[in-house]
Amino acid sequence: MKAAIRARARRAQSGISLLVVLIALVIIGFAAVALLRSSDTGTLIVGNLAFQETALAAGDAAGAEAVQWLLDNAGGGDVFEDNDDNAAAGYFATTADNCDLTGTRTPDDVADDVDWTGADPGEDCNMVATATGAAGVPDGFTVRYVINRVCNAAGDPNALVAADGLTPMVCSRVGSGSSEGSTRGGASYGSRALTAEAQTYYRITTRIDGPRNTVRYVQLLVVI
Repeated sequence: MKAAIRARARRAQSGISLLVVLIALVIIGFAAVALLRSSDTGTLIVGNLAFQETALAAGDAAGAEAVQWLLDNAGGGDVFEDNDDNAAAGYFATTADNCDLTGTRTPDDVADDVDWTGADPGEDCNMVATATGAAGVPDGFTVRYVINRVCNAAGDPNALVAADGLTPMVCSRVGSGSSEGSTRGGASYGSRALTAEAQTYYRITTRIDGPRNTVRYVQLLVVI
C-alpha cells in the first residue's frame, strides 16, 4: 500500500516537472526572440546612421560645386550682369521667401515647395533644383541644389531700387563699412568708406536622396 502511494507521488512530481520545464522553455524562447529583435534594430540604426553620414558627405561635395559655379560666374556673364535668375544653373537672384525649401514649413501644401526632382508641383514657387555631377557623390545617391542670392528682388545690389524701378533694393552684404548687412548706410567714424568693395551673401541649399528613403538637406551661406 505504501509502495503504491509513493509511486503515485512520483508520477505527480514528474507531471509538475514537465510543466515547469515547458514554462521555462517558453520564457527562454521569448528572451531569445527579444534579443534577436534588439540586435536587428541596432544593426538597422547603425546602417541608417551610415547612410546619413554618407549623405552629408555627398551634400558637402555638391556645396563645393555650387560655390565653384558662383566663383566661375562672378566675373561676368548674364547671371551677374543682369542680376537675374538662371534656372538652368539652379541660381535665383532672390531669397524666394514664398518657397518652402524642405517641404516642412507647410507640409500640407506642396504648391509652394521647391521642384527638387523636376516633377514636383511647385506652382507657387519658381525654383527648380539642378542635379550635381560632383565628384564624391557615392553610387545610389542623387544630389540637387539651388542657389539663392540673399536679396529681396532682382537687380543690381549696389542700386537704390530693384530691376523693376520701384522696389527698394535690400541685400545682405559684407565689407562695405557701416553699410554691412544692407545695401545702403550712412558713414560713421571708424568705418571704411562707402566706396569700399562690398560682397553679397549667397545661400546654397542641397537636397540628398539615398537608399532606404534617406533624405537630407544641407545649407550654407557664402559671400562673393
